[in-house]
Amino acid sequence: MYAPLNINSQQAARKLKVYEFDENNPNDLKRRAVNQSRPMKVIVLGTGMSGIIAGIFFPREIENLDLVIYDKNTDLGGTWFESRYPGIACDVPAHAYQFTFESNTQWSSFWPKGPEINAYLKSVATKYDAIRYMKFGKKCDQAVWNETTGQWSVYMTDLETGMVFVDTCDVLISATGALNKWNWPDIAGLHSFKGKLVHSASWDTTIDVTGKRVALVGGGSSGIQILPQIQPKASEVLHFMRGKTWIPPVSFGAQSLRLQGNNAQTPDDLLEKFKNDPKSYIEFRRKIESDLHSASEVIYKDTEMARTFQKMCEEHMRSKLAKKPEILDALLPDYPVACRRLTPGPGYLEALVQDNVKFIPEGLEVYEDGVITKDGTRHEVDIIITATGYAGYGQPFPLYGQGGTNLQALWDNDVPEAYMSLAPQKMPNYFCFLGPNGGPGLGSTVPFLEAQGKYMIQCIKKLQREWLKSIVIKYDAVKAFGAYVDRFLEPTVYNGNCRVWWRHKGNGRLLAMWPGSALHGMYAWANPRWEDFDYELKEEQGGNRFNWLGNGYVTAQLVGDVAGMTFYLDDDKSFVPVQNPLLAGKSPAPEIAS
Repeated sequence: MYAPLNINSQQAARKLKVYEFDENNPNDLKRRAVNQSRPMKVIVLGTGMSGIIAGIFFPREIENLDLVIYDKNTDLGGTWFESRYPGIACDVPAHAYQFTFESNTQWSSFWPKGPEINAYLKSVATKYDAIRYMKFGKKCDQAVWNETTGQWSVYMTDLETGMVFVDTCDVLISATGALNKWNWPDIAGLHSFKGKLVHSASWDTTIDVTGKRVALVGGGSSGIQILPQIQPKASEVLHFMRGKTWIPPVSFGAQSLRLQGNNAQTPDDLLEKFKNDPKSYIEFRRKIESDLHSASEVIYKDTEMARTFQKMCEEHMRSKLAKKPEILDALLPDYPVACRRLTPGPGYLEALVQDNVKFIPEGLEVYEDGVITKDGTRHEVDIIITATGYAGYGQPFPLYGQGGTNLQALWDNDVPEAYMSLAPQKMPNYFCFLGPNGGPGLGSTVPFLEAQGKYMIQCIKKLQREWLKSIVIKYDAVKAFGAYVDRFLEPTVYNGNCRVWWRHKGNGRLLAMWPGSALHGMYAWANPRWEDFDYELKEEQGGNRFNWLGNGYVTAQLVGDVAGMTFYLDDDKSFVPVQNPLLAGKSPAPEIAS
């Protein structure tokens, strides 16, 4: 399809002098062509997967674009750059955790470690030149909406020089992710410890657990992944875990992987096959993705699929913990499977039953030389690892929108919510990847993020096409979407009695999961409901919403672009009408009436 040329109004006036318009009269028609896109400055915050998607998709789809992608880190990757604890890995098969347009046939494992995932992200950002828009070591302190100019003022700090500067943009997009703030756990005496204290979200890569006594606190995804990595090296591991959790078989959710057994490593012969026959890899990937989509019924309470999956998980845990059945009694939850997001955790259950691991299903206190268990026993340790995850969902920096509304304060004091998970109230020209209820409960996040990015592109192009000053979601639309979310999630396993970060203040409204399947979300974001937004015209539109139609011409006519003036001719046969089957593919000779 032909992409119209961008030319300014002066060029247009020189090329075509059919009409003379009064540029000083805001109510007069504009000298620009109907398809001359308004110049648009977009700032994206974050260079994780969402930021990379913006860096690839936005320049391809949006004309007349000035794009900047800032990140506080020194390199791209987001959580895969920041999180460096031993064993960090994806919780879905890597074959379903990659961009839809860039398959990696050579994943070393079905659940590869973080550095391999980060290397993949960097290779894609480099290949498609998204990296050219990225500026690292720049932290956003706050952003303020200017009602007069219709722009965001984004206050940044250069972390290398300490210099504070302000950048402005027409559209601001958050790609910082749902989890970006961690806190030390509330453990009595924690900071009195004289040994090495580390949090999984801020890992010290110089730590060596070889021959050391280690206390590992927490049984979320990071704790589950860390234990198998440190158990073979440490002399002793005290694993503290107050909650309970389901540990599924390594191959959960992907029937294709069960055909490979539970070995997480990709067999050499399979790597060779995928390398030499990319089509076979696409079919392999398609099967894994479809398996995950087909398992969506597991999120509903008391369905046959949910009961079967829970039985499979329980049998798996019982088998692996047979050597220490008392651990099963302490670990097996009374809430349904998938109430918390599942972590495969290859090797976790096996590590739990080793002689140098002591599973302690209770809280602890800390003193200067170690930890104190509930019965008052003191255990000397060399290292304490707190694998206690992140703080709950929130806005990471002050964001002042219409009327000075601060989104950070709004979400801290009330329930975080956003229309279609992307557009919070009173925040004009602002969108967020993975906003409230913007994540898939089962399956890969990546197609979700791509669909969200494409939705944002449509909103930006509407601002450009109609020369709008702002687009902002209506308050009642935010509330109506929130009501739908609550009603949908009510009968799901997410609404079970488990305590998770994605519940407001630990046990309130569900904040993370999209109200539907992954495919449902992709479909829902495909076509924006423009009637749910309010709009403000730019002043130069003169108050007439149709002045964006311009001078009655398109740019191709102004510059004599033949291809542009005939873009509607279907040279590449992208549209193939259904033919009369009786003609068997032949074209009938035209009959000329006599």
